[in-house]
Amino acid sequence: MPVRNLLRTLLDEPGITGAALVDAVTGLVYGGVGRAPDGEECSRFAVLVEDGLQAAGARGALESIVITGARHQVVLRILPRHTDPLLLSVACERGPANLALIARRLDLCGAELTA
Repeated sequence: MPVRNLLRTLLDEPGITGAALVDAVTGLVYGGVGRAPDGEECSRFAVLVEDGLQAAGARGALESIVITGARHQVVLRILPRHTDPLLLSVACERGPANLALIARRLDLCGAELTA
């Protein structure tokens, strides 16, 4: 399934208002739908968080980041692969969004994208 079509399926999840697929290292946006988070900014943020965690002594790969505001949330899922990892990001309205269901949908989409 083409990237844009797969991202559009995420918009069916209650609360999700946009989605983007980004190269986690370069910030190159492969596709976006709806009111997608800024892919380049998300990429920079994910690198900053991972570097900070490693500097603090955390071990293992970063899997996801959830940024929560008063009315909106952004969920970033890192998708490892043999080249640069991908970053699947979604923007959500806080009220109707169910983070557990969104995390599951991101896992399913991530598996399809990296297959």
